[in-house]
Amino acid sequence: MAIENPQQTDTAAERFERLVDHEDVHTSRRESIGAGLALFALVVGLPVMLLVLAGPPRIPTEFPGMRELAQQLSVEDVIAVLVGVVWLVWLFFVVCVIFEVIAARRGGLATTVPLAGPFQRLARMLVGALLLSGIVASPAQAAEPAHFGQPTTAVGLSSASLDAEIQTLVEESADRAEEAAAELAGDKVYIVRAPDNGYHDNLWDIAERHLGDGRRYREIYELNKDRAQQDGRRLELARLIQPGWELVMPDDAVGIEARPAVPDVPATPAPAPSGTDTADSASDGGIIDNAMESVGQWPAGSGVLAASVLGALLLVRRRRIGRRPDDDARDIEADVRVAATSDRIAWLDWALRDLAASCRAAGAVPPSAYQVLLTDDAVELLISPDAPDGVDGWTVHDEGRRWRRDRPDTGLGEVPPGEAVPYPALVSLGVDVDGRDVLVDLESAGGIVSVTGSPRLAEQVASSVAIQAATAPWADTVRITASSLPAGVADIGFERLTAVDDLNDALADLTAHIGSLPDDVLRGRIGRRAPASSALVVAGTAPRPEVSDELGRLAGGGSRALAVVVAGEHPSARWRIRVDEAGNLELPALGIAVTANRLGAEQVESLADLFAAGRQPEADVDRTKLPAVIRNVDDAAWATASHRVSVLGSVDVQGVDADLPRIDQTAEIITYLALHPEGVHPNLVGAAVWPRGVTPDVLEAAVARAREVLGLDVDGTHLLREDAEGRLSVADAVVCDWHVAVALVSQARRTTQISMETDLLRRALSLVRGEPFADAPRGRYAWVARDDLPRSIARVVVDAAERLIQLLGGDPGGAAAAAETGLRIAPGHQPLWRSLLRSRHATEGVAGVMRTLEDMVHALRGLPLDPETEALVEELLPPTTEAAQA
Repeated sequence: MAIENPQQTDTAAERFERLVDHEDVHTSRRESIGAGLALFALVVGLPVMLLVLAGPPRIPTEFPGMRELAQQLSVEDVIAVLVGVVWLVWLFFVVCVIFEVIAARRGGLATTVPLAGPFQRLARMLVGALLLSGIVASPAQAAEPAHFGQPTTAVGLSSASLDAEIQTLVEESADRAEEAAAELAGDKVYIVRAPDNGYHDNLWDIAERHLGDGRRYREIYELNKDRAQQDGRRLELARLIQPGWELVMPDDAVGIEARPAVPDVPATPAPAPSGTDTADSASDGGIIDNAMESVGQWPAGSGVLAASVLGALLLVRRRRIGRRPDDDARDIEADVRVAATSDRIAWLDWALRDLAASCRAAGAVPPSAYQVLLTDDAVELLISPDAPDGVDGWTVHDEGRRWRRDRPDTGLGEVPPGEAVPYPALVSLGVDVDGRDVLVDLESAGGIVSVTGSPRLAEQVASSVAIQAATAPWADTVRITASSLPAGVADIGFERLTAVDDLNDALADLTAHIGSLPDDVLRGRIGRRAPASSALVVAGTAPRPEVSDELGRLAGGGSRALAVVVAGEHPSARWRIRVDEAGNLELPALGIAVTANRLGAEQVESLADLFAAGRQPEADVDRTKLPAVIRNVDDAAWATASHRVSVLGSVDVQGVDADLPRIDQTAEIITYLALHPEGVHPNLVGAAVWPRGVTPDVLEAAVARAREVLGLDVDGTHLLREDAEGRLSVADAVVCDWHVAVALVSQARRTTQISMETDLLRRALSLVRGEPFADAPRGRYAWVARDDLPRSIARVVVDAAERLIQLLGGDPGGAAAAAETGLRIAPGHQPLWRSLLRSRHATEGVAGVMRTLEDMVHALRGLPLDPETEALVEELLPPTTEAAQA
């Protein structure tokens, strides 16, 4: 939406801000004056009054003896004691004021003074009011939060009117985001983090982390003061910085990359170069507008890359619950969850395996596809040489140069198990101007693929290629050799990637691998369901000439089983990819122009920690540490609650109309508040539900909608409430199954009666329906990664199931039920599978073991069995059993 005359056209956000500012200008002045007078009276006036009325405070020089203590107190003694108490209270208050003033000048929140709750709150309120007057100047503070009082007039609007107003606000927010992207091009930009466990990001700490000296916070302030943020607010005196704000940093800031430039978008796409020696020009290209919105630390347009990484991470976590990742790793996981187009990547994997199955049924060889265009509704193969004869389910276009598979209206069906993918070296380069993921089969290049242009971004593109191949579901037969890529790249994904210091050391193995393959690799992949592996070499810098020549010879043999990607110029490259500082990628030989997939060293490091945490168990303890019981509710309260929030399975908010507009967004707000019953500031709700950013007016309208949807409590008050300090919470009548489970398990641990413990654990496990937050809508509930909720829930449920199995040692049926419940939430937890194998063997014999093995293979999704599991299966099955022999 373009605003041609800003003097005549007001945005909704500007109207909102003007109304607020009009009221607040006079109010803030009155509050500042009143706060100054009150603070002066307490800090200065009170001791002066005490000195005038009672003289200097009496300071004892020795301890009183027993005779003095036994004497009756006189009126003077009582007054002296009271005066002494007042002096001590005054001193305590002054200490709180000093802490708050120092914190205000640094731009953060003060450290909690022990035992000073009400005194520190009073000091914070008065010092905060003085910020408005400038007496206590804090350049580290920014626009004050939106006003969240009682339901706004938005509550009284019809659904259609409310939706129309919000749509207008969203469009205006997008306009501001585009303007900000252009304004910050070339600058190093820091994105303010959301508060975590009581810690609030502030300019002092930002300066310490990235400039090496907290006192340099003033430089950050000077670079950003009065600059409008995407939410319409500004950094100015007496206001706190907000999560999601973009702060321009000094040029010498470390750990922050410069924001890429935003090129102009040509009116028509640039034509693809002709006369290539690889294939016909496949699609028109052009420079892509790189103003696409990034998600925190995750680059724009990298949804397929994010989905590959997330899918691999969740599969690793199926085998072991793992330890808690560090803060940066959990931040990037949240970004990955927002960006991931998991449904799209599942659709592509299904389509490729469906192609293999259809070719097998027709006795045909898959077409030689070199490029794939992917949307939510279709997969399109670009083919050379032409393949005019199609197969079932695929339509042929342009005389066999394109094959297309439309997504079935009835959903994705089952593909024969073990079906091979004909293009395992398929990787996404990025997203084009039409929003399509553009993938290329690196093996079809028939030689080396070089990535040129910006050396920094060329290495990031190479890292993206290696990590995609290490995590994509269709690349399970690819073996990657990586060199000169960021540390930690070999820890991402499964055991497909090996990092080497010198590619020369890998040449002998690669030569032997190529020599062992059949001439027609495509036919071999379809002819056998356990195909020979493909090989991919990815180098972050150009190898030595003799190594490059040998790699080019091996890749150019026509086998389609070796691909080589190098960052840097290579004289004999078959494909040359160019990437600029703006993240625009072009592959002229194929007419490709996209916003590039790329991963920097810091992102690789955080991703590596996520996978390492998934593989490493927490410290060996007898029982999992339980989270604190936030709400002491039991299953009776759950059964009778008017509104229930379920997260022990697919997210479900019961007691509201599921057909209301924007119900997914509203349900997420309610779920977030239900899981944070202590109350949270609206800015935290905004940062959680809208990780890409949201304007105050849109946030307020959404909260108002959630308040209206929840309705009223039995006493006539709103179930969605706001306290005196502006924090939002839901009433006790809104019950969450996770809180019920924690309360029951906690009670079970406290009891000394075995029968009661057994009953409590059974009741807790009865709430479990499946994996936590399963089937969450795309891009939603990313904040659960920062809160580490899925892992925490799984640990508590598995611990409860294992304890119940232990208590039910003489009841194999009950133990089997407990194991089955634990496996709903942690389907890859092999100790529970071993318990289930034993229990079913006790009740059903070999048939029960065979049935359990079938379920286990499906749940593990190809993950290897633990040695303990293999040994148990051998023990429980007779030697002549086919499964045991396999």
